Amino acid sequence: MEGKGIGGGKADDILVFDKELTPIEVLEITAPEKFKKVVSKTPEELATDERKWLTGYYLANLSKEYKSSLADLENIRTMAADSSEQIREIMVMKEMETPRETYVLERGQYDVYGERVYPNTPEKIFAYPDSLPKNRLGLANWVTSEKNPLTARVAVNRYWKNMFGTGIVRTVEDFGNQGELPSHPALLDWLAIEFMNSGWDVKALHKLMVMSNTYRQSSKASAELLERDDKNRLLARGPSKRLTGEMLRNNVLVASGLMNNEIGGPSVKPYQPEGLWKINGAAYEEDKGDKLYRKSMYTIWKRTVPHPTIATFDAPERSFCSVRRQETNTPLQALVLLNDPTYVEASRVLGNSMLEYSDPEEGIATVFQKLTGRKIKSEELQILSELQQEEYQKFKQNSSKAEGWLNTGEFRIENKDNAALVAANAVVASTIMNSDAMIMKR
Repeated sequence: MEGKGIGGGKADDILVFDKELTPIEVLEITAPEKFKKVVSKTPEELATDERKWLTGYYLANLSKEYKSSLADLENIRTMAADSSEQIREIMVMKEMETPRETYVLERGQYDVYGERVYPNTPEKIFAYPDSLPKNRLGLANWVTSEKNPLTARVAVNRYWKNMFGTGIVRTVEDFGNQGELPSHPALLDWLAIEFMNSGWDVKALHKLMVMSNTYRQSSKASAELLERDDKNRLLARGPSKRLTGEMLRNNVLVASGLMNNEIGGPSVKPYQPEGLWKINGAAYEEDKGDKLYRKSMYTIWKRTVPHPTIATFDAPERSFCSVRRQETNTPLQALVLLNDPTYVEASRVLGNSMLEYSDPEEGIATVFQKLTGRKIKSEELQILSELQQEEYQKFKQNSSKAEGWLNTGEFRIENKDNAALVAANAVVASTIMNSDAMIMKR
């Protein structure tokens, strides 16, 4: 670390010590003659300061009891530091006693003040009541007030969009003049009132939606209905939409039993192509063990290099807020489901679990239901059973072809004698993962 040094001074002799010097030891170095006079005195001749110097030297260098006490104190302080450092801290905000004056910055320049502004809210939405303090607590009360026409409606509309694919107001990010009118305004109002009356209970709201006849009806539609209402704005059929990248990954982890359900904690680094972060001169070290199988929401996110497993499925950049995701269907998405280590590893785990069933078809049917949430059809079961037998014969004749299915990811099978069968079962599980039945929610 560079410093300014001592103005006008020069260094002559430099001594470095591996301990803290006592005053008498400093005196021995800086003033040897004075030091000799002090140590040659009798106890009665010593001044008060000189007694303290010698006492300090004795305790620091000769007293075993004092050294032992220092060691015990150091251990206690280390224990206290270790226990307190494990507690995660977060920054909190506190209201200033005297609010800071705030101004409009002319042309965005930080040092060019324009008109002074005061805390307030748009009157056309809901005028700020005089009874509320003009601070963050007052703003929170204003946002959640029963008289506020926006908060509950915006919230339930976004949850509805997550469930049905399209919001009651299609432009979920815009309830203003530039947005669309609600397709069912009475329904939007009723849901908003139910949400507020429940104490803003998000789980209760979701339960209300998924148990409704609207949600539970079939997503199949006749040609006549599709021609009349291809966007399903009339809610004449159930929702049909592709799962997000996070949902797809979570689904295979849960179905295979690999999912780590730990709640909270720092971000994790699951499988990712080697060298991807080198574009920024950074290094990516994959995690080990259970950290690889945490929910997708805990996956580390680098804005300049997003995680490819999720980003390939249209996960938006986090440089700005995005309420509606773009939805595409590209070959890269199929390649992720076929080759990403998470999906290959989950396929192997599911393939290994099929060995628990004496009837191979029962094992296939069970895995199919875990991945898709519905029972398998007879035609689907027949196709997958034939695929299993074909792959088993192939791997049995050439074991090297099974290496990728057996060794991708950390999970390893213990019974090597059934390696060919596990690989064949893994191919079946992977086929299910790449089917419309798993990718789409219908």
